[in-house]
Amino acid sequence: MMVVVLMLAAISAMVLIGALYSRWILNVTKRNRGRKKEKLSECVIQFISGDIEVDEVRQIIYVEEDYRILLEIINDLSSKIDGPEKERIADLLEMEPIKNYYTSRFYSKNRLEQAKACLYFARQKSFHYSFLPKVLEYTAVDYPMLSYAAAMAVIVHGNEDQKRKALKNQLLNEDLSDQAINDLFVEYQNISDGELKEEVDIIMGFLKENSYSPARTALLIKTLGELNYHESAEFLVQKFLSISAEQEYPDVPRTLINYMPVFATSENEEEILNRIHTDFSVSTFSSVREACAKAMGMFMKDVSKPILMWMLYDKDFYVRFYAAKSLVQFPGVELSSIKPEDMEDKMWNELVGEVEMAKEQVY
Repeated sequence: MMVVVLMLAAISAMVLIGALYSRWILNVTKRNRGRKKEKLSECVIQFISGDIEVDEVRQIIYVEEDYRILLEIINDLSSKIDGPEKERIADLLEMEPIKNYYTSRFYSKNRLEQAKACLYFARQKSFHYSFLPKVLEYTAVDYPMLSYAAAMAVIVHGNEDQKRKALKNQLLNEDLSDQAINDLFVEYQNISDGELKEEVDIIMGFLKENSYSPARTALLIKTLGELNYHESAEFLVQKFLSISAEQEYPDVPRTLINYMPVFATSENEEEILNRIHTDFSVSTFSSVREACAKAMGMFMKDVSKPILMWMLYDKDFYVRFYAAKSLVQFPGVELSSIKPEDMEDKMWNELVGEVEMAKEQVY
């Protein structure tokens, strides 16, 4: 029995020592990496400021981990600087050791390593176009990180048809986040020197294809609406007027309704409001009814008041809230005068409190 106890104690001690040693090694590695990143960061800042030359940066890069740290620093700084400084930081990526490191990763069978290589290509000023067919092919893979990184490289270095194909592949990739797609469109706009027309045309083209999920279609509508380009106004209005009220998902009608008060004109305002009143204010989706209540408050037409009064009886709190919030914006309408007869005082008081708080926040 004593032997067994001693053996168990010895094993436990070895496990404890191993765990402590592993933690110590991890902490040392983390500290060393932190110190290395700090040193490289200072060196990079000196370089983009013109205080030192690229050879002096190269002298403190010894191992592969240094390349990864350097790319992290460059990625962080690239979004914060512009002009000559941005040009100088791009020169660092042209250093032969870094170029060789990431080029070799491109031919790896590891998807993550391929993604790192594509992100490197996206940061390069000069790009070997023999890589482009394979990069374009990667935009269609299921692995989101690689698909995104490859698309970013195509947007930076490809022609218009290749950019369009890369963006289309991203929209079809349901595993890719909306934020990632937004980033790609922002990069596309930056590459286009801020010209909106190209981006507007490509998004309208995607929407006309009707080949994306409701969530992706809604994202495209939102992106198009935020660009606020004059050609997109008529396009979105017509899409709203032609869309069926019998939707399986709420994303598309809700997003379109949100932009109708922005893009409506005196010629189509009545038709838009009529669709909101008769078709969408009775939607089975509370988020669509909520969007209708908000839109009617922005249009501020007396014809909407009976619909908003009726929406105060809605089973969803937020539909009732936005109906009340919209109603009190009409001249002469007071909260005290619109309480539904069969609504409990407690429920009404809660609604009134939220509306009053919202009014105070606006003011």
